[in-house]
Amino acid sequence: MKHFFFMIFLSALVVEVQAKTPSRAAIVSCLSAQSTSKSVKWVPLPTEKIYSEDDYLEGFNAIYYIKSGNKPIGYAERGHVKAVIYGNQLFPIAQAHALAGFHTRPTELDPFSADWATVADQSGTHVCISFPYGDLGQSGSFQKNRSAYLIAIGKINGPRILYSATGNLDALQMNQGEQK
Repeated sequence: MKHFFFMIFLSALVVEVQAKTPSRAAIVSCLSAQSTSKSVKWVPLPTEKIYSEDDYLEGFNAIYYIKSGNKPIGYAERGHVKAVIYGNQLFPIAQAHALAGFHTRPTELDPFSADWATVADQSGTHVCISFPYGDLGQSGSFQKNRSAYLIAIGKINGPRILYSATGNLDALQMNQGEQK
């Protein structure tokens, strides 16, 4: 019997420890680089002052980072390994968790052309890095193809997780309208 209650206790801890995944409305707003729902607040991060630093952390070179409050947020590289910076942590892009319904992997992130922001709604507040999907995203109808990385910020229980999403904005907004 003690074993049974111990297992229930451990299960409750595991559920509480995981960070909340962003809502679909937050994901679509992040990809769109603007709020697409009344329930989502999209706020650009200050990018007037951009920093870079060789051997920033764990052998990574910080190619681009900003400071929001006292936390660095940005992008770093070590050889072929790319990572998102949040606080004193590096989140390898190759290990990003694809969000449900967004299984296409993002293409190369150019931090200088990305939109850096926060998105907030009932699912929490997340850093949002939104950028065109590959070379196709540069002109014509392909501009509607976007990728994004999101990380929960603020006080969370457990480890932070880097999430990824890629989608066509027209299709996503049409689907979002159908779900209302």
